[in-house]
Amino acid sequence: MVPPASPGLVVPASLAVLAHRYGAGAPAVVELIRRTGGCTSPIRLEGESVALSASTRQVVARRSTRSQPPGFVLVPCGNRRESRCPPCSERYRRDAYFLVAAGLSGSEEKGVSTDVASHPLVFATFTAPSFGAVHRRVVNAGGARRCRPGGGQAEVCEHGIPMCCPERHAEDDARIGQALCPDCYDYEAAALWNANLGALWRRTITYLPRELAALSGLSVAALRSQVRVAYAKVAEFQARGAVHVHAVIRLDGPDGPDTAPAGGVTAQRLAEAVARTAARVAVTVAGPDGRELIIRWGAQVDTRPISADRDAGDRHGAGVAGYLAKYATKDAQKGGGLDRRIRVKGVIERAELSDHARALMRSAWTLSPRWAHNLGFRGHFLTKARRYSVTFAALRGVRAEYRAQADPWLTQIRAKAIGDQVVIRRSFNYVGSGLSPAERAVAASFRASPTWGVSARSSTAIKSAEPRRHLLVQATLGPRSGPPGWSTSPVRPA
Repeated sequence: MVPPASPGLVVPASLAVLAHRYGAGAPAVVELIRRTGGCTSPIRLEGESVALSASTRQVVARRSTRSQPPGFVLVPCGNRRESRCPPCSERYRRDAYFLVAAGLSGSEEKGVSTDVASHPLVFATFTAPSFGAVHRRVVNAGGARRCRPGGGQAEVCEHGIPMCCPERHAEDDARIGQALCPDCYDYEAAALWNANLGALWRRTITYLPRELAALSGLSVAALRSQVRVAYAKVAEFQARGAVHVHAVIRLDGPDGPDTAPAGGVTAQRLAEAVARTAARVAVTVAGPDGRELIIRWGAQVDTRPISADRDAGDRHGAGVAGYLAKYATKDAQKGGGLDRRIRVKGVIERAELSDHARALMRSAWTLSPRWAHNLGFRGHFLTKARRYSVTFAALRGVRAEYRAQADPWLTQIRAKAIGDQVVIRRSFNYVGSGLSPAERAVAASFRASPTWGVSARSSTAIKSAEPRRHLLVQATLGPRSGPPGWSTSPVRPA
C-alpha cells in the first residue's frame, strides 16, 4: 500500500477544484489517487463486488461504486515505460529485479531453490552488427577517446563525406549514434535487424546446447539428459537505434532448477559455448525490396561467468539483476524513437526526431507500421525461460494479497467466512482513463513526497503466502486486476 502522505503536500488550489467538481467525494478522489501511487494515467472503473456463500450461493455482502463517492474507482495504468508513468514503471522495475535476482541466487519465499546459486551462470551481452559508421563515445581509463581518428589523410566515402571524427564527444552530445554519412548507412538492414531480433535469439537458445555438447564431447541427446538451459534477457536500444541484448544464462539439471547439472559443466565452458553460438547462428530474411539479408550478432559479444562467492555479498548477482531490471523499463527513446505507436505515417515527418532516427523510422514503417515507433523492434523488452524463476503474475498476486489484508470490507468478510467458503465476484466496466489538470497536480504532489516509492518496495518484499482455503475470489466481466481496495486475491480469514 502507498503510505499516507501529509495533506500539506497536496496543492490547495487543486483541492478547491476537486471540491467544486466532486463535492463531498473530493477526499475520496484524493485517496484513490494516493492509492495508485500517483499514476499519471489511471484507469476509471464502475461496477460492484459481490460476496457469495460457496455452499448456499446466498449474498453475504455487496459493494458498489454507485453507493460510494465519487462513484468510480481508479487502478494504476501498469505501463512499464519510465517515460510514460514513473510510478508504474518503478513498480515494474522492482518486480523485474526480484524476478531476475531469484534466478541468480534463489529464493525459497518465491519458490526458487537457493541451490541455483551454485549452478553455472553467465552474464552475456550480444550486440548488433555495423550498418554504417556513426559518431560514438569511447571511454577508457584515461578518459574519453577520439570518436573516429583518421590516419594521415582522412578517408572519404563515395558521397564525399569524411569517415573520421577527431572529437572527444561529451556524454550528452546529440551527435552520438548519428551516421557520419546518412547515404552510406543501411537503414533498411538496421530496421530488419530490430524486427528479427526475436528470431535470432530463439535460434541462439536452440543452438546453444549443440555447442555445449560439442565442447563436452557428448551428443545433444546425452547433454539434454544432464543439463537444461534457463535464461532471462532484456533488450536495450543503443544510441544508433539498434537493439542489443543483455542475458543471464544458467544451466540446471535435467529436472530443472531443483537439480544440479551433471557432467562437470562449468561456467567457463558455458561462456565459451555462448560465444561460439553467437559467432555461428544466423537468420536469413527478405527485405521489402526483395533482397535477402543475413541477420547475425555483431562481433562484440561479451560473456562473463557470474561468481557464486557468497562471501562477496553476491555483489555480482545483485548488480546484474539491477542492471537488467533498469533496462526493462526503457523504450526506443534512447535510440531516437517514440514511446507510443504511430497511427499515421505523417507523424514521422512532424515529430521531433533526429535525421538518423527519422530515416530509420521510415524504413521500419515500410516493414511494419505497427512497430515503427520502436524502430522496427517488435519483441518484449524482458523475457525469460519458463523455469528460470518466479513469474510477474506470482509477484503481482502477492501484492494483491497484501493489499487485500488491509481492506476493511474484506476484513469483515473474513470474520464471517469461518467454517465456510466465500466467493467474491466482481463486475466492472471501463469508463475512462487519465486525470484532469487538478487531479494531475494531486498525483504529482504524491510523487514528490519523500515516501513515494515505498509501495513498490514493501509489496515486492512480502513473503509468498500459502494457498488460501476459506475465501475464493472470481472476476466476471472485469479486468484481470481489480481496483485498489477491491482485491481479487484469496485472503485468509482471521
